[in-house]
Amino acid sequence: MSTRPNFLILMPDQLRADALGAFGNPPGDPSGEPRYLRAVREAHGLDKVTPEQWREVVATYYGMVSRLDDQIGRITGAVEQAGADDNTVTLFFADHGEYLGDHGVIEKWPSAMHDCVTRDPLIISGAGLGEGGQERDAMVEMVDVLPTVLDLAGVPAPHRHFGRSLLPLLRDPAAPHRELAFTQGGFTIEGEPQMEHADFPYDLKAALQHQDPTLVGKAVAVRDREWTYVWRLYEQPELYHRAEDSHERTNLAGRPDHAEVERRLHDAVLRWLVETSDIIPADPAPRRPDVALPAPAAPAQS
Repeated sequence: MSTRPNFLILMPDQLRADALGAFGNPPGDPSGEPRYLRAVREAHGLDKVTPEQWREVVATYYGMVSRLDDQIGRITGAVEQAGADDNTVTLFFADHGEYLGDHGVIEKWPSAMHDCVTRDPLIISGAGLGEGGQERDAMVEMVDVLPTVLDLAGVPAPHRHFGRSLLPLLRDPAAPHRELAFTQGGFTIEGEPQMEHADFPYDLKAALQHQDPTLVGKAVAVRDREWTYVWRLYEQPELYHRAEDSHERTNLAGRPDHAEVERRLHDAVLRWLVETSDIIPADPAPRRPDVALPAPAAPAQS
């Protein structure tokens, strides 16, 4: 059984063949896009990449996906051959997607919030979870993977972990899970000395982060089933209507006709940041001294 949350199974949405014609084209309103996109395009000269070259990039990625699919098949086949498939669950997931020409760039970026980067593959199968090939159209987050594994193993989840087990959703497509999914990334400018220094082929990308650390400034995104809202520490916000703009190419933030949606999602980001910012530790601090002073005596009664 596979799950299909706010990302696709096995490969990001931009790999569909009918989207190939959009690869390598900058968005229609460059003034509304995050600044790192233009910086990356200019640093690498990506405006000179031809459609044929972008197709070669995509074909290479397809090849890697096919190889991965074969390796997953080898693992699940070995489990079945060993007679352990009834009590073994196999999970495959990734930590990010890819720009494969989307928005005219390639690879990933620390503060990228576009669907093609934040939509990660997730496959869960085995142990009688259901018939193979099923999908779940639910909003989920990658932090849900850990409590799912613990739930499958019968182990209590950590105190105040913000992930939620996917097991109820795997067993019942109608089970409630999340209304919103959040993503965060990037750094503050004060963290510039700790940012990576890289050799070829990542030298240009790494150099950009040191030249202008605001290009990788902290960002938070929230998604519901139709909209994506991105709040950036050093830049303007972004609002995309995925129902009509699946590649998130038109930034609608600041437009009066979408003010209510923007306000609602901005408030959701603020609430989420407050709810997840600080928690009481599950265990007492080991350095905390024992304090057991005698209570003061009650005053004498006259």
